[in-house]
Amino acid sequence: MASKPRILFVDDEPNILESLRRMLRGRLAAWDMIFLDRPADALVAQRQQPFDVAVVDMRMPEMNGFELIAGLRSASATTVAIMLTG
Repeated sequence: MASKPRILFVDDEPNILESLRRMLRGRLAAWDMIFLDRPADALVAQRQQPFDVAVVDMRMPEMNGFELIAGLRSASATTVAIMLTG
């Protein structure tokens, strides 16, 4: 059996992450989802075990979404990135 796709969600607003978690709870059996509120933590997690998909917020205080995606892609060029914007 193929492993579940690993999907990363990064947003500095906990309410957004919680909304995504609730909205996607029906996919728990099919997807391995990680929800992080700090871009630096996302980069560490990507180096430990790369994600198939990263859904990231554009505006975060630590680094913006473009910078985060560049860092994620440098650790694994196959990660597909999706940007959330307000």
